[in-house]
Amino acid sequence: MEKSIKPVSISKKDILWSYLSQFLSIGAGILILPAILHKLSSQEIGINYILLSISAFIPLLDAGFSPQFTRNITYVFNGANVLKKEGYDHLHTGGSVNYRLLSSVIRATQYAYKRFALGVGLLLLSVGTFYMYIVTDRFATVNNMMWIWILFCLSVFCTIYLLYYHSLLIGRGFIKESQKSFVLTKVLNMCIAIGLVYCDLGLISIAVANLLAPIFGRFLAHFYFYRDGLKEKIQEEVSFSEIRSVLSVSWPNIRKLSLITIAGYVVSQLGVFLSGLYLPLEEVGSYGLMIQLSNVIALVSTTLITIQTPAFASYRVTGNREMLIKKFASSMVLFYPLFIIGAILLVWVAPKLLSVIQSNAVLPASYILVVYCLIRLLEANHSCFANIISSANHIPFFNAALLSGLCTLIGYGLLILFSRTGILFLILVPGIVQLAYQNWKWPQMVLKEFGISWMKFIRIGCQEVNRSFFPLHA
Repeated sequence: MEKSIKPVSISKKDILWSYLSQFLSIGAGILILPAILHKLSSQEIGINYILLSISAFIPLLDAGFSPQFTRNITYVFNGANVLKKEGYDHLHTGGSVNYRLLSSVIRATQYAYKRFALGVGLLLLSVGTFYMYIVTDRFATVNNMMWIWILFCLSVFCTIYLLYYHSLLIGRGFIKESQKSFVLTKVLNMCIAIGLVYCDLGLISIAVANLLAPIFGRFLAHFYFYRDGLKEKIQEEVSFSEIRSVLSVSWPNIRKLSLITIAGYVVSQLGVFLSGLYLPLEEVGSYGLMIQLSNVIALVSTTLITIQTPAFASYRVTGNREMLIKKFASSMVLFYPLFIIGAILLVWVAPKLLSVIQSNAVLPASYILVVYCLIRLLEANHSCFANIISSANHIPFFNAALLSGLCTLIGYGLLILFSRTGILFLILVPGIVQLAYQNWKWPQMVLKEFGISWMKFIRIGCQEVNRSFFPLHA
């Protein structure tokens, strides 16, 4: 046990790097697209989109692992000597880091991600290989298709396994370093891919880039995490019983968060699937475009909440309730205008831009966009409050999320039964289900815990934003 490091805090550089990371996360595919469209054959482009669809599942699969292990790291760096299946114990917190426990948490995180990556890798090599064998006409559609697939499977394994460094960095409060690692890795990926594509190496260029870039990212993240001499302080030898102990207290919440994420994804994609079955393709395109653009709005507006997750956990475990309320309230006060501005752009500006570029896909009618933006705002709002609840290592929304998913499925079934499958009905079903409970329950629970009204919550947030951005007038 030695002197503790500083509590987690979020700087303006953390925020700037996080938004740059989000930009690349959204735009990297667009930046590399001209090279792909110019140099790859139509068959290679088609296969590339299939591989991109498979890769899109990686963040979904990580949704249960990352939040839990991030909280574990944050708790330990803030003095926790004991990890619990639910909640945290103030009696076991102090002013120093338990490096033995930290070693156990790091090894447990590595162990979990390695098994996770192996499981996904084996699934790709078995079921995935059979699928690609059929799709590519026995690996004959594209040159070097078998090698492309093998390299892709290896890249997925490396990407998933090395995700544990993201949890380590974020959990320690190294937000800027984590996002910088992601940005530089993404830039390297694009440079390798574009360079090899223009060397006429074909689709294997993308596979090589996807394999090499995460390995570079691993060394960069390792440097950031251990650069202050931490490597010498932690115990190299940790017994498997210690690793198993960490995993046993982590698994219940990992399972809950994973099921919640998967259920939410299935329900959200079910609307797209049903639209393809029952709506004209023009309306399917409008529906999909609306969802895609609204996802960008939600992603950008909630970034400030997401990057402060370790800070929220830090305030919890150190008992700094006042700072927890101030930082969360200020984040929400910024979230609302960001989302509303994005919604205004979607409803009134985006249709005009699509007309200017002569897009073949158009957005739905304005009233549908307004209704959908309101539904997404309420959903994003309760998700932010659920995030602050989970920072206490407590997941009370597990049953509610699964029940909401089930009710949405039933609602869609009724739509089909009564032949009501327009876009408006497809968005109203999940919206009404969420409004019935989750939209109001989790904000109410947090405000009750804080012991403040909604108006006071907003007032605290405005005061904190004013203090942070205009300190001379605060």
